[in-house]
Amino acid sequence: MRVLLINPPAENTVIENPDEHGDEFLEADAFGDFPPLGALYVLSHLEEKTDHECFFIDCIAERMSYPRLRQRIEEIQPDVVGITSFTVCLMDVVLTARLAREIIPNVHLTLGGHHPIAYPKEAAELPEFDTIVVGEGEEVFTELVECLAKGEDFQHIRGVYTNQSIQKYLANPTRDKRFLARVTVPAAYVEDIEQLPMVNRKYIRHLRYQNILGVTDDLATILSSRGCPYLCTFCDVPIKSYRERSPKAVVDEIEACLEMGYTEFRFYDDLFNITADKVIQLCDEMDSRGVKVDWDFRGRVNTVSREMLVRAKASGLRMISFGVETGTDEGLRALRKGTNTTKVRNAFEWCRELGILTVADYIIGHPFEKTPFDIERSVNFLMDLDPDYAQISVLKLYPNTEMYDNAVEQGVIPPGRWQEFATNPSKDFIVDHWDEHMDLATLVRLQKRAYRRFYFRPNYIMRSARQTRSWIEFKSKVNGALKLIYTNRRSA
Repeated sequence: MRVLLINPPAENTVIENPDEHGDEFLEADAFGDFPPLGALYVLSHLEEKTDHECFFIDCIAERMSYPRLRQRIEEIQPDVVGITSFTVCLMDVVLTARLAREIIPNVHLTLGGHHPIAYPKEAAELPEFDTIVVGEGEEVFTELVECLAKGEDFQHIRGVYTNQSIQKYLANPTRDKRFLARVTVPAAYVEDIEQLPMVNRKYIRHLRYQNILGVTDDLATILSSRGCPYLCTFCDVPIKSYRERSPKAVVDEIEACLEMGYTEFRFYDDLFNITADKVIQLCDEMDSRGVKVDWDFRGRVNTVSREMLVRAKASGLRMISFGVETGTDEGLRALRKGTNTTKVRNAFEWCRELGILTVADYIIGHPFEKTPFDIERSVNFLMDLDPDYAQISVLKLYPNTEMYDNAVEQGVIPPGRWQEFATNPSKDFIVDHWDEHMDLATLVRLQKRAYRRFYFRPNYIMRSARQTRSWIEFKSKVNGALKLIYTNRRSA
């Protein structure tokens, strides 16, 4: 059988960061393009375990329009098409499925990714799809394809559902503590991620991925773990159990990427540095094998130690993106971040001493920020931290989070909007924000002011210029500055 996995176009993505005019202030591609590792893992597993002919299309990285996607599907003529998804991209997911069905009426269409985990009932009811996969798809998608190839029934496969087969679980919900509480149907789960095959990057090697804060336009992303046990009130990471790959397996993958020509690496784990020892052990493995590369990760400040940072810097660590989120101890407690401002300051000071670049991921518009003064006070903390980069967003209320539930209970937002969108996606849907105390226009104005305060400081501009290592990095910085100037001029 010919099996095609598609990362669909991003022409109708839900507006998450609207400006005062209702347009997108920070587009998704403003932060770079990253390989859809989840879909690639699924395809790599199928390729290793079966003889089926596999194909992959990343419409986002290829800037592929629907007419071009039509041509590619017509060329491939797949028997099975799997489409990966996030809820905010559901409009394009549905349009992609309709396109495939139009070209090949008898094709088996299956939906995977984040959306079916968040909304299994609504996903199964989408008429465009024959099946959905709820959970981690490597093993169950392979089993599904094998059943389809042999003409066998597949409804025994845990995590694979049709609109009909899912009904009995809707009447009798289950609870799997490895997932968010809202996952109430049996979900597919990979107990030992060490046994999964390495991602086969042959499907994407012709593409150039990059991080806006990187130094090249040829980035490889790697997962050293899956899941996150933390319970931050605004986060919708669906899998709470934490599973690690061995340092040996991770460095094997780095070496394989080096052989393919990659030179820059980003660990894209939901939680990379769960402990300092984990990072040190990875550095030991890299050093023992003479692996020297530029790498960075997304991390937490409460599990950072100075010893860990020293070791990581010596092993090539270039940058850490820290989820700071807010600038007061009261706010950090309310968000259940498991840290405090003292630990935040220590982490950033250690990185500065050691020459490790830092990114502070920041959010304004929290429920506890009731006046512009509260936001200014939080931003003052960001200015004092003085990271190398800051990404400042207005709080977005995503379903399946404690923050979202609180907003519904307190009447800040109406219930059921996401369920309606998941059932009938439309282009005019906009993500909710906590506008109980300040309207969205005010929050966006404060966001832009915070960006101006941070990036338009003369000392910062000079420091940033001195740190620039490549033409790619220089272009990214210039483009970012021009975007800030443009958006601030629009709001003047």
